Amino acid sequence: MGAAGAEPVAAVAVVAAPEAVAAVGSPAAQSFSQVLLSTLGDCQLAVSVYPTFSYNAAGGGGTGTVRARDDGLLQLVFDPSTLNIPPINYQHAAIIGIPVPPPLNIAIVPQRLEGTLDPATGRLELDFLASFEFSAGPLYRASPLTVATTLTTETSEGALRRGTGQRLRGDGRARLVGVARVPPTPDAFLNTFLMLPTDALAVLSAELTFS
Repeated sequence: MGAAGAEPVAAVAVVAAPEAVAAVGSPAAQSFSQVLLSTLGDCQLAVSVYPTFSYNAAGGGGTGTVRARDDGLLQLVFDPSTLNIPPINYQHAAIIGIPVPPPLNIAIVPQRLEGTLDPATGRLELDFLASFEFSAGPLYRASPLTVATTLTTETSEGALRRGTGQRLRGDGRARLVGVARVPPTPDAFLNTFLMLPTDALAVLSAELTFS
């Protein structure tokens, strides 16, 4: 969660259950109060000029609330305490088919995921804020790196990365694209390793179930 063509992108993908999509596009969508997000295996991540990582986020997800707004949009607010995103390590991520070497581990701690869904068009806009915590066994642990982006089904573009998303369709699929500008940190090693400041993108396949 990449775009087709020459774009060096790891786009972010969100897939909703087909029955949920049909319901979201109906007048009954205004009565929804809950949403369940379940992350899937076919995800991707990219940072700086490094090749795109394949990322298996199966088993993650979280719950949130849905509120109908006066402008016809649905406001989605996920509870950070319920959000679980699998870490980036040899069990969940690979680059050009090779698992990320242990003991490298990047824990992802969500702090905010909220935004809007237009039930008439399938357009999604979600503000995402998370802390990325790098470690390499007991010998190295970097200060948390905070990353913020807007995940959109439209177009997102940075200095190095660009992607075009896909709105929620009748078959239950969509692609959210988010580019984040990652600032430098006090950690000289991490700055050099990630070439900070730089762009980062992520691809997250998921199921959205509304009730």
